[in-house]
Amino acid sequence: MVEIKFHGRFGQPVGKVTRTIGKQLMSEGKNIQVFDCFAAFRSGAPMNSTMRVSDSAIVERSANNTTADVAVVLDNSLFGVIDITGELKTNGIVMALGVDSDVLGAKASNVKFVKLDPFVKGGADPEDGLLNALKENGIL
Repeated sequence: MVEIKFHGRFGQPVGKVTRTIGKQLMSEGKNIQVFDCFAAFRSGAPMNSTMRVSDSAIVERSANNTTADVAVVLDNSLFGVIDITGELKTNGIVMALGVDSDVLGAKASNVKFVKLDPFVKGGADPEDGLLNALKENGIL
């Protein structure tokens, strides 16, 4: 099972992106779970959506105290607000658009950083670009 946490802000389509990717993976025969987590119901508040992907049935049911394999950051301003790497497994992967690994500071040595820029190009569906990035980096 692979657990991916998508980070964004309330008002951005974080849940929609996660569910769209999940539906695409379900059509490929994968088992999927998606959980949205809101800290505060106000525009701009940090929020995340967790997706679990597996070839077999997923029996874990809780979204609390999860430790993700991958963090996908959809809003780069979050790097200065929350610890993106804090909920990752050891040697986890951080994926982000428009920034380099230096946004992680000293924590960059503990994770692999993947730039999403080559995968999410103008005019293309961002969900397709994210799914391709996850596949091409050996995550899915």
